[in-house]
Amino acid sequence: MTKIMTFGSGGWALPIDPGSVLRDGSGKALPLADGTTQFDFRYRDIRFVGRVEVDHGSVTLRIVGDVGPMPYSAESAQARAGLARICAVANDSLKHSRLRVVQGRILVGTDLALETPPTATGLVSAVVEFLLPTRPYLELIAVYLRPPLAPAKNGETALQPEWRKRPR
Repeated sequence: MTKIMTFGSGGWALPIDPGSVLRDGSGKALPLADGTTQFDFRYRDIRFVGRVEVDHGSVTLRIVGDVGPMPYSAESAQARAGLARICAVANDSLKHSRLRVVQGRILVGTDLALETPPTATGLVSAVVEFLLPTRPYLELIAVYLRPPLAPAKNGETALQPEWRKRPR
């Protein structure tokens, strides 16, 4: 089944002209000013937040997605161990991404340098360069956790039912 990826680009409607991000109406390149542009998008029922930072002519794309909570050992020691192993293997394998646990949440993120001046094509290409290699790990994590934006019953935990401890 095909999953649709939506992209919110600061109020711009897609498709946008790939060369128009930093150009004026006549097509002349605008000076690259320092600053930050933020956007967010949803992929595989996970919300990602991106930030394009321009600092002294260099352009960096930072993306982070909240994959879900790391379960406590009391909830499911097997799920916790499995998720920790997925994170470790992903960090050994992925070139541009990192999975880490921060304040009890599993986050996936990256920092990528963009070409100057940045264009819509360069931005979307960098996002795809980040997402495609992480997809198999996101699918494995979904074996243990329901993705954060996936539909759920009221009060249902993120831990998939087959991994929850059964009352004794």
